[in-house]
Amino acid sequence: MNTILVCPVRGKLKSNYIAEDGFTVTEEARRIECIKYLCKKKYPKENFSCETTIIKRIGNAGRNSLRADIVIYDKPTNLINKLAEEERNKHILLIAEIKRESKSKKKALMYQLEPALRQVDKNSVFGVYWDDVNRLLFIKKTNDNEVIIEKDELGNIPDYGLPYQYNKLTYDKLISPEDISTTLMDIANILRSNHINDEATRYRETVKLLLAKYVDEKEAKESKEPLILQVLPGEDPNFLTRVQNLYSRTARIYSKATSIFSKETINYLSEKALREIVAKVQGLDLLNSSSDSMQQVFMNFVPAVFKKDLDQYFTPLTLINCMVEILKPGPNDKIADPAMGTADFLTASMQYRFNHNDGQVINRVYGSDKDPQAYELAVINMILNKDGQTNLLNVDTIEEYYRWSETMDIAFCNPPFGAKTVETREDVLKQFDLGYVWENKEGKWYKTDEIQESQQLGILFIERCFKLLAEGGRMGIILPEGYLCTASYGYVRQWIIDKFRIIGLVELPRRIFLKSEADLRSNILFAYKKHNEDEDEDYPVHTELVRKVGYKLGKGFFPIPLRDPNTGIEMRDLDNSIIIDTDFLRVRENFLQFIKYINEPIEKNWDGAYLSDITSHPLLDMKPRRLNKKALSNIRNITNSQYVKLSEIAEVLESTELFDGGIEEEIYLVEGQDIRAVEGVVVLKDSEKRWQVEVRKTNKGYKLRKNDIVVGLVRPERRNIGFYNYDLPNVYASSDGVAVVREKTELAGQFPIEWIFHTLRTEKCRLQFWTESGGTSYGKLTLEQIKNVLIPLPTQTDIDEITNKVRSWSDLTSQMHHLFQNMWANEDKKAILNSPIIGLESESLYDEE
Repeated sequence: MNTILVCPVRGKLKSNYIAEDGFTVTEEARRIECIKYLCKKKYPKENFSCETTIIKRIGNAGRNSLRADIVIYDKPTNLINKLAEEERNKHILLIAEIKRESKSKKKALMYQLEPALRQVDKNSVFGVYWDDVNRLLFIKKTNDNEVIIEKDELGNIPDYGLPYQYNKLTYDKLISPEDISTTLMDIANILRSNHINDEATRYRETVKLLLAKYVDEKEAKESKEPLILQVLPGEDPNFLTRVQNLYSRTARIYSKATSIFSKETINYLSEKALREIVAKVQGLDLLNSSSDSMQQVFMNFVPAVFKKDLDQYFTPLTLINCMVEILKPGPNDKIADPAMGTADFLTASMQYRFNHNDGQVINRVYGSDKDPQAYELAVINMILNKDGQTNLLNVDTIEEYYRWSETMDIAFCNPPFGAKTVETREDVLKQFDLGYVWENKEGKWYKTDEIQESQQLGILFIERCFKLLAEGGRMGIILPEGYLCTASYGYVRQWIIDKFRIIGLVELPRRIFLKSEADLRSNILFAYKKHNEDEDEDYPVHTELVRKVGYKLGKGFFPIPLRDPNTGIEMRDLDNSIIIDTDFLRVRENFLQFIKYINEPIEKNWDGAYLSDITSHPLLDMKPRRLNKKALSNIRNITNSQYVKLSEIAEVLESTELFDGGIEEEIYLVEGQDIRAVEGVVVLKDSEKRWQVEVRKTNKGYKLRKNDIVVGLVRPERRNIGFYNYDLPNVYASSDGVAVVREKTELAGQFPIEWIFHTLRTEKCRLQFWTESGGTSYGKLTLEQIKNVLIPLPTQTDIDEITNKVRSWSDLTSQMHHLFQNMWANEDKKAILNSPIIGLESESLYDEE
């Protein structure tokens, strides 16, 4: 959160971590970062002075002064303050200039830090410059009355009381960067100035530099020897040979990254360009940089090397981290992803274990992808996330169905899914239960001996995860909603129920995955592989609904920060990291509590879903929203009192009729968009010629009568239920967009259509429409689902009272429609929709005769 700052020297300050723009860190926060660093170098807190005037009465008629953000003296400030002004400067050891952002660096050095160093009446003084990117040390020396200011990495600053002596950089002197993106952009600019004009080449050289620095840091950390990637003072004649040898060694270590390191490109850059980019990164500690920074590198720089849009591979980190934290990889768990893409699940699993001081996890992660480019992207992603590429494969794990058989403890998978991603090889399909044709007999699915002609890869990867898991192994897999609810995939759900214990399901929002090439709603399935396939007990199942993933969905996937509800300012944590606005934090906590609950031997009441809520459904429906606590509670409340199914008290039309009249007959066609969800009325569009309707849409529909109820099939959560109260001929409802509910004449007295309309628009029915719908991106109702909606039965007195209210409302809306029709000429009532010429119509060049 945006907090009041605490300074090691001055205590609590009336200043915030985040500036008023809501984006950048305050200069005060930067100053505290620098003070903390200098305190670690043993500079005494009592010797610090902040925002100190070093020289007064300079510049224009002595009206200006020179101030420093931090000054450190050789004795405590309470003694310094007793001295005369001209005496104080003789005791200055160090001057620091602080800036919020690196864009101010040039002016700060030229007009503030360097002049301040020159004005101090001492032969030797340190200067420090600190911003969001740079951590620099300056050393003032006087030689024969000539002032010389040398620059070095801040890591070389001596501890308090010791003299400065240039030393080659070693790993322990490196400083972790707060944000590496600015440094990377600086490198790109350096390469551009060295005539590297091809974007892919610039980015390749940037990633190559980072990988070489990884190798360098790992060796230097262990050996305690100086780093190879540094520019030494003077001519440094061995620089090029030293760096080229490191690059060659890095290419051997990361030989799988063939697009980054090839024989032609290992030593591509000139010595001048190499010196300049090495100088930019030599003081940074990449080994301890955050996983978010490396993900930023990967998403921003790698695509240009491959000329590949990574959006198609992108899975929000909030989702990935949530899934990893729910399945909680342990110190001995082996983790696999058989369709790894760019290996984000594996890198997240490694980061999770790194946070538990488990460096050996890099040997326990396994992944494969048959796409050579995805495979190489995964290799680079793993390297940038502290390595772990040893067990990555460029193979088809559906074809090699036996690989890792029953040896893994956790399987993560976001498989390719959709009608275009299928397996057709008979010799492969026969190795999978789900590669066979299944038949439904009396509500139960059975596998036949017939092999399917093709099967979607998304379905086969469910079984692929099963094959690689040991008994009791955990699976987290992302699946399209159709697999969980559509009638034709009932056998898939039957197989899942037979082979796994379902732990939970999470509904994700639409457009979260571009790689599906479809606007689908997806779900996460968490499950444990059964120890015994005969396990048949009923058990709890947890469900969650996610609406906020923390990223703008669609192209770009920009992060969405959590904002203060009063001011709108971005919220950040104490490390200045943006707090992402996401539901996954709630999902993770709720799942961890649920897993703890099911693992405890103490018997407790569970008010959520059970396996029986799935198996008792005629379609084995596993949609998370149907199994949500609120949805189930709604059904249980209805069934605990008197109720009927809608089909028992009203007619849901099934058969459509051909349009009446000739080809020029005027037709009104009611579609889903014609239902006003708030008011509950059906609004008629302009009539069309019969031939126009047939060309545009259809040649038949439900012929509407006054007081019919029109139910929108798509997006039922919007309460798309309207009352048709016109008395016009040739009005039809489109059967692919709406359903029609009509009063049963013989039950009109007991169950009037007006009361049914009112009931269908209540929350009790709306929840049923929404939770039962599915199979498309928005969710779509079938006629059977509408017929089976449960209608709670009040007393007849209540029914009559509601009926009278609806009739009064209906009469008023009918009068309003009549008044509207008579208020305007026909041309004034015509709706203008999507007109490219703003409503102007072309006229014939010739008048009709």
